[in-house]
Amino acid sequence: MEYTDELIATLIGCLKKITKPPSKNLKPDRGHLKNNFEVESEDGEHSFTCFIRVNEKFLENFSVGLDYVPKDEPGNVMLLRCNGPHGPHKVHDHHTFCHIHKATAETISKGLKPESNIEVTDGYSSYQEAIQYFLKLANIRDDEHFFPTTQLSLFQS
Repeated sequence: MEYTDELIATLIGCLKKITKPPSKNLKPDRGHLKNNFEVESEDGEHSFTCFIRVNEKFLENFSVGLDYVPKDEPGNVMLLRCNGPHGPHKVHDHHTFCHIHKATAETISKGLKPESNIEVTDGYSSYQEAIQYFLKLANIRDDEHFFPTTQLSLFQS
């Protein structure tokens, strides 16, 4: 399959439904809390896996992502990751901010990590907010049953 930036944008933005729901809770695994779920484009043409990873000791170190699962070739293609500010780095200053990794046609064609394109965001500041942000960005519907948003009323005590 030839990946173009238009195809990547279509894959990220197409309306998706959850086909294999996430577990009710994040599960500990080697220092991280993890959860996976599967989604499919509404027309049934495209399949994806989604993941949530949160470091158990440093909750600001998290990643919520979308992998495309092509039907006609083996493996997955990482399309999108919403990451937290997982600490200073000598080369990558974006690590001190919440940031989004997105695949580009250029990185895929060069054999690089598809999601090497990085942009800093203020769209979320915690993994819970990142999940909600990710669900909207990846256009995943019927998510409120699996990822409820809880807001307290100003008048609740």
